[in-house]
Amino acid sequence: KMLVSSDRVVGVVVAGEVRAYPLRLLRWHEAVNDVVGGRAIAVTYSPLSGSIAVWDRVVDGHEIEFAVSGWLHNSNTLLYDRRREGETSSLWHQLTGEAVTGPAVGNRLEPLPATLQTWAQWRQAHPETTVMAPDEGSKRLYKRDPYHSYRGSDLLRFPVEPLAPADSLALKDLVAIVTHSGGDTVFALPYLEFAVGARRGNWAVLLDEEIYLIDFDAELGTFTIEPRDDGIAAPPVRFAYWFEWYALHPDV
Repeated sequence: KMLVSSDRVVGVVVAGEVRAYPLRLLRWHEAVNDVVGGRAIAVTYSPLSGSIAVWDRVVDGHEIEFAVSGWLHNSNTLLYDRRREGETSSLWHQLTGEAVTGPAVGNRLEPLPATLQTWAQWRQAHPETTVMAPDEGSKRLYKRDPYHSYRGSDLLRFPVEPLAPADSLALKDLVAIVTHSGGDTVFALPYLEFAVGARRGNWAVLLDEEIYLIDFDAELGTFTIEPRDDGIAAPPVRFAYWFEWYALHPDV
């Protein structure tokens, strides 16, 4: 079997359809175009910035496909939209969902709810889940993790400007960005750990005048906002290393 219990997966639920996207696969592909629950989505991962985001990939009524451009901005992957021959593609920021160059400038993708859990956690909560199929030609790569030592240090492979100050969070501390009507609220896993006095636990938060329960594990690097019992869906969540979010919002 390709997955083990401790493997982290990006979990998505759309219109009752449940699917998991293992980071073990995403770190090699970085952008996956899929249809879940009848909705065209893009599941994206930038290993250098730790950024994870799930997007609705319908723009101006047109379904588009994303691929990795090979370009970076502050260590974050820039995606491009595949166009028909003769048409000009645009570059899109993987974490913000904003078109930064090309004819699509001015457009921003809609973020979708997602969770970051271990395979064991996700499978226990969603035994009916399907899983992203591996690419047959890449199976030998999936056993390797070229970012293992990178994740374990504060060293960056490429310049980032501005860089988060040394007296803040560690550069690669994981933060969760929750999008709601009031904007984006950022939860740093080390701060959640401090708030509950344990490496894992639950924390209730008020968003848009509704109370949601966050389930997190700072050691495993997992974060979930639980759907409410009254049927209100969980808000969209993205993830990133602290340095990446700070570079985008140095005034935080």
